[in-house]
Amino acid sequence: MTQSRHAFISIVFCAVAVMLPASVWAQTDCDLDPAIVDAVDQMQRSHQEFSYSGTFLKESSGSRNFIEKSHRAGDERGQLDYVNASETEEPQAVWAPRGPRMSACELGKLYAFHLERGPKVAGRDSVLLHLRPRDGLRLGYRLALDDASGLILKSESFSDDGTLLERHEYASLTVTPKDENSEAEGPTLLMQHLDIVGLPFGYKASLARGFEEKALFVSDGIAAATVVFEPLPDDLLPGEGAVRHGATLTYSRGSVVSGTGVLVTVIGEVPLPAARLIAEAVRVVPGR
Repeated sequence: MTQSRHAFISIVFCAVAVMLPASVWAQTDCDLDPAIVDAVDQMQRSHQEFSYSGTFLKESSGSRNFIEKSHRAGDERGQLDYVNASETEEPQAVWAPRGPRMSACELGKLYAFHLERGPKVAGRDSVLLHLRPRDGLRLGYRLALDDASGLILKSESFSDDGTLLERHEYASLTVTPKDENSEAEGPTLLMQHLDIVGLPFGYKASLARGFEEKALFVSDGIAAATVVFEPLPDDLLPGEGAVRHGATLTYSRGSVVSGTGVLVTVIGEVPLPAARLIAEAVRVVPGR
């Protein structure tokens, strides 16, 4: 589970919005402000077009960690190094898959948007993109996006009652545009789209190959979770359990599928109802 937990850390460096009056939120008829459309598109392209390295502060459940992160443009892997770890830890290679590419109009069915000028973060100009969920199947986020690249400089995640769950903020960041003349990158992990009935509205799943365990990546383009399948231990009865640490929920469900015990674990920035629906929808995937 540790590998999967750390893999999720870099899937999204994001957070969600505080509840603002309905009058300031963009409408859902896709007559969106062009500035919002541009900001969403730039954010989704940023990891493909820019390499970056820097140090950010992660505040979650009363803990504070300074983390160095590096990412090369177009890669689905990055590296994290906890610089203030209580004991010596090696830098961690992390899996950072991109979620399904969603237009601002598509995301507008899932989130209400609001855009405004943001503060300087790590010495860089930003805009603030607020995302308020339209249902109880995703968290809210407030994202400070770099003016130049669209990278997320600061993120805050909120529960459905507006409680701040987690905050990430870069203290320093170096951004480099992708070198179009560089040699072609090596093959990336195969992400095979799966048509899974029963996933929460707006979520899509991909089967990730190249790991010791079979795993899924589930995302609505903003919210994301990793799903890991394991044999159900003999001494563990079917049932469920959940633990939230900051914005990250770890939900496990033991089920018997075709006479075989399966433990499905959903790890991600999703509400408990969404995790339950995801686990129910994907629990038969290991037998595909």
